[in-house]
Amino acid sequence: MDSAWITWARITASTLTVLLKIPTGTGWRVRLCTGMCRAAWRHVGSRMQQLKKIDKVLPEIMICGRSLDIFLDDIERFHGFTSPGLVLGGFMVDWAQELIGLDVEADAVVETCHCLPDAVQIFTPCTIGNGWLKVLDWDKFALTLYDKRKLNGYRIWLDLKKTLLFPKIYNWYMRRVPKKNLSLEALLEEILSARRSVLSCRAVQVTRMYGRKKKGNIEVCSTCGEAYSTSQGDQCITCQGEGYYSI
Repeated sequence: MDSAWITWARITASTLTVLLKIPTGTGWRVRLCTGMCRAAWRHVGSRMQQLKKIDKVLPEIMICGRSLDIFLDDIERFHGFTSPGLVLGGFMVDWAQELIGLDVEADAVVETCHCLPDAVQIFTPCTIGNGWLKVLDWDKFALTLYDKRKLNGYRIWLDLKKTLLFPKIYNWYMRRVPKKNLSLEALLEEILSARRSVLSCRAVQVTRMYGRKKKGNIEVCSTCGEAYSTSQGDQCITCQGEGYYSI
């Protein structure tokens, strides 16, 4: 076994021993951590091979101020994997930012719950938590960035007519082909080749869904004793039988 792997494994094993209070027998700890390290390295190697293949067919590009490898890495770190919808969403955010200007304090509206909200949260300051991002469950692959004071901005959407020139993208979005028959690598290559050419944009004036949602008055629920917004009624939603869990 490579001595570098042994050293790394022993250091990792020692760290785990301290943090997790693992018994001090070294053999199985080294084997376990070596396996973990090798698995991580295989993942990195696979990712590098994927990037090399894509780089062969693409010129150097910048997306949302990031190089391609950093762009993909940010997506995977935040979202858990390299989602095609999120990669496409990155190009949508990039175009919207270019149109509205990076010096404009912008809010965002996204028209689907799937993948696209994460593109806004990764590549802009707008998040669900800070109230600058509104997510509409309309299942339309579209987003709008707009000036939060003037309410004018740009709506970017996936244009299905344009995707007809890119059959992998069309078949993926319209679910014409099972996922097992459409490799992620091939789909990503087509998305990264198509970029903005499958998108359309339009200047818009936002008339609804803007501004942060204000909290209602807070009271204590007479049934469960928890604080809740009185906009829900005399009891909290859960105690009215509309909760999402049972005990």
